[in-house]
Amino acid sequence: MIVLNDSQAFIVESLLTKMLIRDSYSISQLEEAIGWFQNETNQVSCPFEQVWSKNLAEEIVRQLQSN
Repeated sequence: MIVLNDSQAFIVESLLTKMLIRDSYSISQLEEAIGWFQNETNQVSCPFEQVWSKNLAEEIVRQLQSN
């Protein structure tokens, strides 16, 4: 099982949000995040899973409403 710490969770959230809204993002952060997930093939546990999901959903809705 992979457990993301606070810093990692925020990086992953930021990357996913930027990808969804087609904003620019750091390739080095993407490579680092991919490395976290390649170490294990099991389930990912994120300490901010509920907050992260809520924030991501809100960002998607904001972007859809602005278009």
